[in-house]
Amino acid sequence: MLEANPLIKGLYTAAAGMMNQMARQDVVANNLANVSTAGFKKSITVTGAFPEMLMSRLGEVKTDISGKPIAQKPVVIGTVGTGAAVSTIHTDYSMGNLKATSNYTDLALGSDGYFAVETPEGIRYTRSGEFKISFTEDGGMLTTSHGFPVLDTNDEPIFIEGEFSVDSRGIITYENEEYTQLGVYRLENPQEWEKMGDSLFNAQAPEPVDNPGIKQGFLEESNANAVQEMVTLISVVRAYEALQKVVQAEDELNQVAIDEVGRV
Repeated sequence: MLEANPLIKGLYTAAAGMMNQMARQDVVANNLANVSTAGFKKSITVTGAFPEMLMSRLGEVKTDISGKPIAQKPVVIGTVGTGAAVSTIHTDYSMGNLKATSNYTDLALGSDGYFAVETPEGIRYTRSGEFKISFTEDGGMLTTSHGFPVLDTNDEPIFIEGEFSVDSRGIITYENEEYTQLGVYRLENPQEWEKMGDSLFNAQAPEPVDNPGIKQGFLEESNANAVQEMVTLISVVRAYEALQKVVQAEDELNQVAIDEVGRV
C-alpha cells in the first residue's frame, strides 16, 4: 500500500489533506453564493481521520553470554496518522432571520415546517416563501420564484387571481372568503431531509403542521453568514497552501534520500 512506503507516506498524507481542503472550499463557496438566497440552509463539512498506523523499531540485536545473537521482538514506538478526508456533509437546519418585504406573496415560516411544491421530479419541500402569481392557461397560480406550483393541504396547485391574505395557520383568504390552506410539513428528525438544490428538499412521508406560524410579507433569510464563511474560506486557503509546502518539502527530502542511496 502507498502509506507503507516511507518515501511517499508523507506525500500521501499531505495530498489527502489538500483534497480535504478542496472539498471544504467547494462547500464554503456554495454557502457564500447563497447568502442572499431566501430559505437557504448552509452545509458544513465533517472530517474523519484515516486509520492510524502502528510504528515499531526493528533490527535491534542482543547477545547471550556466549556472544550468540538473540532475536528480539519489535519494539512499539507509537502510532502515526495517515491523513484525513471529508466523511460527510452536514446541513445546518437552524432558522434564518426574518426580513420584512411588504410583498403579500412573500411568506415566512415561524416553525420547523416546509412548504410543499410540485416539481417535474415530484413533490418537494422548501423553506423559501418567495412566491409569485404566475399566469397560466388555467388562470393565476401561486408558484415559487422558479415557477414550481405551491401546493395546498390536498397536494393541489393553488389557483388565485389577485391579492390575498394568509393567517398563521396557512389559511388563504381571497375576496373575503377562506379559499384554501397551504400545505406545510415537517420531520421529527430534520437530518432526514434530503437536500436537492435550489433550496428544495425531499423526504419520505413528512407530517403536516397544523399551525406553522406563517408571517405574510416576510422572508426567511439564508442562515449562511457572509463574514463567517469568508473567515472559513481564508483558513481553508491557508491550510491548502501550507500542505502544498509540505508536499514540496517531502519531494525534496525524497530526492536527497534517493541521491544518497545512489552513492552507496
